[in-house]
Amino acid sequence: MCGEYNAFIPSKRGASIPVSICETKGKGGLLILVHGFKSIRDEDGRFTKIAEAAADSGLYSIRMDLPGCGESKEPLENYSLESCLDDMDSCYAYMKKQYEIDEKLLFLLGYSMGGRLISLFQERHQEFNHLIFWAGCNRRYTVNDCFLEQDLGILKKECDDKGYCNFYDIFTGETDRMSPQFVNDLLEKGRHGELRGAMMMLNEVDNLRIKKAVQMVT
Repeated sequence: MCGEYNAFIPSKRGASIPVSICETKGKGGLLILVHGFKSIRDEDGRFTKIAEAAADSGLYSIRMDLPGCGESKEPLENYSLESCLDDMDSCYAYMKKQYEIDEKLLFLLGYSMGGRLISLFQERHQEFNHLIFWAGCNRRYTVNDCFLEQDLGILKKECDDKGYCNFYDIFTGETDRMSPQFVNDLLEKGRHGELRGAMMMLNEVDNLRIKKAVQMVT
């Protein structure tokens, strides 16, 4: 079992990032877990189990609520791929300052949209050499595509006309205001550079394999 605690980390935007940190003993590797679009940092308890398994394998871990998600006090309109990457930057810097991190054991795990984020994050931090994509949303979008059943061409036009768009959540039935940057990020950041290091791809049905997957790559 890991020693886990919750905290708030300052973001580059001057907001507070809600995080959960799981500790291991002594010098250890680092696992950053990134949740999906409009989800929460525990991913219904699945990320908690992963963090515990990672600690048993000698990894520190951190998972965060991205802008407008979970315990974040920011509006969802602040959610964009760039703002999420900035928050991941802040979490990474915090962990390096607080703990003795083995830079040969740096892991990223992303669920759904988190998969897109970890591939982009590796472009910023090439030292991360282990990536786990869990039902990763890494396809390249165009204005002719849909994202969660929402027509991206229509969303982009609404953003161009109004400075925002109304995004209908098919899971909750709620409508959220999203920024033009979020829509533009989906269209412009769908193609990422060459991925490096060890990678593992997991489908949604593979949740029982997560602990084994973390152990396999340590």
